[in-house]
Amino acid sequence: MSTTQAVLVETISKPQLRGLPSRKAPAAAERLNKIRGLASALMDEAKSLDHENGLAETSVAIENLNLKSRLDFFEEVQRFEVRLITRALEVTGGNQARAARLLGLGTTTLNYKIKAYEIATTA
Repeated sequence: MSTTQAVLVETISKPQLRGLPSRKAPAAAERLNKIRGLASALMDEAKSLDHENGLAETSVAIENLNLKSRLDFFEEVQRFEVRLITRALEVTGGNQARAARLLGLGTTTLNYKIKAYEIATTA
């Protein structure tokens, strides 16, 4: 989960839950923590689904390739690299050195690609 998402989950507070059935104070704190945990899990699931959707789109583009269709090779490679780098940064919490190792790249190469593709980083 990104830092922004973690902050969003942590901002869920008791006043925001006023419309929900009330409980005793100790139970309310526990319930609030469970809701935060659920929100965090849902955000992680959404991120995973987004990643899977991107892979599916790439697969469909390849499957639909024929002599009559036209595909910009360099654009497709760039889209794939952006998704791959973005995912590696998410997995490593924005740590570029760890993301570079994960991708089998040098840190300079990864940093160059992040700048060239204008990839937003959390760090």
